Amino acid sequence: MTKQSEIEKERMQEMFDNLGADKYPLKEYKNIGKKLPRKLDGPPKASGEAVYTMDIQLPGMLYMRFLTSPHPHAKILKMDTSKAEKLPGVRYVLRYDDPEMPEAANIGQMAGFFGTDKPLPGVAHFEGELVGAAVAADTEAIAEEALSLIEIDWEERPFNLDVEKAAEPDAPLSFPERYADANHWNKGVIDTLIKGDVKKGFAEADKIVEFRIVRRLHTGMGPERQCGVFKWNGDCPEVWLKQQRAHLPKYQISGWYGGVPMDKIQLHMPYQGGSFGGWTCVESLMGPHYCAGLVAKRTRRPVKYILTRREDFNVGSMDAGTYLIKVGFKNDGTITAVDGVLYNLNAYMPIFFPALHIHENTRVLNMNSQVKAVWINKCETVPTRCELLPPCLSFTMIMDRVAAELGMDPIEVALKNDGCEGHDMDWVNEEKKRRGFEVRDSLKECIDKGKAEFKWDESWHKPGARKLPNGRMHGVGFTWTQEWGDSLGSGEVAIRIERKDGTATILSMGCDQGVNAEETYCQIVADELGFRLEDVHYNQQVDPGFYRMTPGSSTNMSINGWAVRHAARILKQRILETVTSPTSVTQRGSFQPMFPDTRPEDLDIQNSLIFNKADPSIQMPVSDVPKRGSLAGSFSEAEAFGVRNSWVKPLFADAYHVQHGGVNPNSPRPRICRQAHFMEVEVDTETGEVFVTRVVNVNDVGKAINPMSCWGQQYGGSIMGVSRGKLEEMIHDPVTGVMLNGNLLDYKIATIKDIGPISTILVETGMGYGPYGLVGIGEDIATVLPGLLAPAVYNATGVWIEDFPITPDKVLKALGKI
Repeated sequence: MTKQSEIEKERMQEMFDNLGADKYPLKEYKNIGKKLPRKLDGPPKASGEAVYTMDIQLPGMLYMRFLTSPHPHAKILKMDTSKAEKLPGVRYVLRYDDPEMPEAANIGQMAGFFGTDKPLPGVAHFEGELVGAAVAADTEAIAEEALSLIEIDWEERPFNLDVEKAAEPDAPLSFPERYADANHWNKGVIDTLIKGDVKKGFAEADKIVEFRIVRRLHTGMGPERQCGVFKWNGDCPEVWLKQQRAHLPKYQISGWYGGVPMDKIQLHMPYQGGSFGGWTCVESLMGPHYCAGLVAKRTRRPVKYILTRREDFNVGSMDAGTYLIKVGFKNDGTITAVDGVLYNLNAYMPIFFPALHIHENTRVLNMNSQVKAVWINKCETVPTRCELLPPCLSFTMIMDRVAAELGMDPIEVALKNDGCEGHDMDWVNEEKKRRGFEVRDSLKECIDKGKAEFKWDESWHKPGARKLPNGRMHGVGFTWTQEWGDSLGSGEVAIRIERKDGTATILSMGCDQGVNAEETYCQIVADELGFRLEDVHYNQQVDPGFYRMTPGSSTNMSINGWAVRHAARILKQRILETVTSPTSVTQRGSFQPMFPDTRPEDLDIQNSLIFNKADPSIQMPVSDVPKRGSLAGSFSEAEAFGVRNSWVKPLFADAYHVQHGGVNPNSPRPRICRQAHFMEVEVDTETGEVFVTRVVNVNDVGKAINPMSCWGQQYGGSIMGVSRGKLEEMIHDPVTGVMLNGNLLDYKIATIKDIGPISTILVETGMGYGPYGLVGIGEDIATVLPGLLAPAVYNATGVWIEDFPITPDKVLKALGKI
């Protein structure tokens, strides 16, 4: 008879690339879905004991700082580092023209898409870029002083700061070493999403509206400055990383310095002071690590590289650019056609089309959507919280502009157009049935809960119609979209039962992002094994050779949740098979089973106790199963006076999951979970200031494994979204190309005082493709909310402001007051 553990392995493979409902959910939950008091990362962070990458101190460690370009586009013609080399405390100066500095190395997180880059280039393509030289010294201050002593002759080159002008045929080249033909570099390279017949769709429309959205460049930095540590133990690198992807750097480092076997590389990923995509996706992220490793090898001392706060601004958000949108629609709010072009500033991946969410979330048949990826002389742009920023921004503006043109409640327009890939809700409901889901209307459930909490029917009004007693104008806004994050990536996990006490340890390296992922995975393991939560532990900072799906695309739990569950189910069966089988089996004999004359299926585990289901009084603590080690080895005791002692083989299981299709306009999984958001504002028409007084978030997460983590995403995402919609912009001098506000005094970021009450509501329809019917939430709110500011301000003032961030000067200009 096939062992149940083998059946669980077969089920694991059955669920790869899952296309429907969870076939094998738990019947009841003890920890999953509960608000629990334990938070593994809480005490160390709250007490100040948590060690971050910036905190790493090693004996003899040197501090590395980099030269930065004062020009937006320039080449080093000549460089004299002699004065820097002579400064006391300077131990090494690394130059871009070092004979061992490769022209190309695998240093980018998108290597293979953009190709490889030089770790320390001699040509700068934006002001502030790390270029030319790196100094390793006894202190950071000495390294900084040494940088000021380096003398350089620059060849200044023409530069571009405007994305539309840079796309013109006669514009100077922004990055000729990479894009020698034109700044608009992706012509004919997956640059257009075409569905249906746009011309026909516009002919069928009763009305057509055209508008232009501008999203100014904003930063991708986090609270902790970018840094890392590189140490050599003989020929074995030991590296401390501040980023999200553990598996990729190990692969990259293995190709450096002539080749390093991966089994010699030891990684550490300490706590991280904020990571929202940002630096993780930058093409040159690992360049400073390469330089630190090279200097560490030559000096035989550990090297920590550190970026200043200004240098931390060398990454921006990929929604920056200009959006040209045209929408056709019927008088009842039915959208018939969408045409959209995005001039995307230094695009990370030019496949996130303005109309992508129109395609994925609605019954709209006809669309033509293009991304023109244009390189200009500003920093790289990447998913700073999410790659779906462009389609979310245009989706909100399209839906709310249609509603405004018709004088309709935007909720009516949402419900009128809800669907999937050009199909109506009847088709979507048939798909739900076919895929094994309960048929529920996710959008309507989200809207109903949000409307009730927000008191929408009492709050919504015609534009510019409500003046408050304090003299400000009152406005409200609504938006919606899919709940994404279920179909991109792979993850691997192992679980080990510890000797002596029978506790469970999860083994898989991952990144700390402050979302309490460690605890969430422990909740799954505890429920699946039947253990008490306190008997399960997870330290994601160590490298056991297994790697979780990286935090990205909101797919962590949808991917890793499967792997964790598979491993726990396989391990549980192995435990039950172990206690019902002879133990200590060798050539000299064996011991009788712990549960004699019993089959594995006769037993179960609850509260870390193994018991007979027919007679629960027959039980044994899991802690009694594994035997402790001794001088005779890790899992057996020595024989004493000729008496053999029993032992139990190591209890361990590993599992993995793969699920792809997310970055794909023709995804194999229709998006059927929804989210809805409501915002209230007050606008001072004399000063132009916008006050966000209330936000209500409703997210259908399918199944909330850790509700506190989900609520945290809603709270934090609200503040981050409002901040980006209202305040955040990287400002460059148009004459010199220099960034003017590269610090946290002049670059404004919202705090909890800049937003009114935030309501967080979770809907659980079970219609996600993850385990237990879950779907991701991580990036959603911060990605959707920035665009909602525009319709809320329009409802308050009666004028559209589609230039983000919506600052007081833009409000006054729209009102004709300046």
